[in-house]
Amino acid sequence: MNLAVSLPTLLAAVLLWGGCTAIRRDDSAISTPASSQAVPVEPLPPSPRLIVGRVLATNPAEAFAWVDLAFDAPAGAIREGTELVTRTLDLQPTGKLHASRYVRGRTLGTQIVSGQPAPGDEVVWLAP
Repeated sequence: MNLAVSLPTLLAAVLLWGGCTAIRRDDSAISTPASSQAVPVEPLPPSPRLIVGRVLATNPAEAFAWVDLAFDAPAGAIREGTELVTRTLDLQPTGKLHASRYVRGRTLGTQIVSGQPAPGDEVVWLAP
C-alpha cells in the first residue's frame, strides 16, 4: 500500500521538476546586423471621429432616425443641428444625420439628411 501512494507522488514530483527546469534561451548569442538601427515609432494620433452611438431605428418616410447614445457620447455631438455620419462595421459611410433637440435618456432623435442609415450602423461625429 505504501508503494501505491508513493509512486504517483514520485511521478508528479518528477514532472513538476522537469517543467521547472525548462531550457533557457541565451539572447546574447543572437546578434543583429550592424546596418539595422532601431527606428523610433511614434504612436498614432487619436481619430477626430468620436463614436456617438448606434442607430436604433429609422423612419425613411419622415426622414427620421433614433440613435442609442454611447455612455461617453460627447456633449457637443448631441446639440441640435450637429452633423453626424453613420457607417457600417467595416467603416463604409451609409448616411448623414442632423441631431435634433429630441433627447430622452440615452436616445437621440435625428433628421436623415442623406443616405440610408440602417439599424445597427455606428454613428460618429467629426470633432472640431
